[in-house]
Amino acid sequence: MTNSGFERSGGIDRRARAGAIVWVLVVQYFVFLFVVQGGWDTPYSWVRNAISDLGAANCAASGERWVCSPWHLIANVSWVIAGACLVAGALILAPTLPRNRLGRIGTGLAVATGAGLIVVGLNPEDTSARWHVIGAIVAIGGGIASLLCLSIAIGRTRDWPVIARFGVAIGAVAVAGLVLMVAGVGGPGQFGLWERVAAFPFLVWTILYGCDVLRVARRRSAAATQSGAGA
Repeated sequence: MTNSGFERSGGIDRRARAGAIVWVLVVQYFVFLFVVQGGWDTPYSWVRNAISDLGAANCAASGERWVCSPWHLIANVSWVIAGACLVAGALILAPTLPRNRLGRIGTGLAVATGAGLIVVGLNPEDTSARWHVIGAIVAIGGGIASLLCLSIAIGRTRDWPVIARFGVAIGAVAVAGLVLMVAGVGGPGQFGLWERVAAFPFLVWTILYGCDVLRVARRRSAAATQSGAGA
């Protein structure tokens, strides 16, 4: 699935395994989206409401939406943790990712994406709008670019494996979501939908990449155990 940096002495590098676990932990981002959404008294819509509405610190009207997120602190902490996982995972997994130019760019963008998400979590949309928007732009734009760069780079090193094809496919969907969001298609009533289409693919891909690394680790560990027993 990846390059030779994945292997050490016939097995899986422990560093790669640790990095994979860190990226898999990004799944908590999605878990807490549902948890925090459940705390709303007014209906929360994935089509209409922005993701950031979950982290708003105060109850107030925002355009045509009424935003009131009682558990906003949980959302913001979750985003900071997810961003830290993206940064740490990219740095730890760097030796397992393609080391060509596109792979290095993708890895760097993954770090930037995580940093952007941390900024988003530390700066709620209603208390520090400027930094929140900057963080969101970096997180969404950087995530899409990283997803495409890493997927293409991985495909070039190992005959276009499933994880690479999937990454390119959902990366294209994310680009479409970003274009629709920026263009304001559907008006404010569909902003949340396009934002999610643009923002979620990279996060999903990092979780699946981490799972794939762990899957390969288990398979090779089992093979090494059987080989040792046979000797």
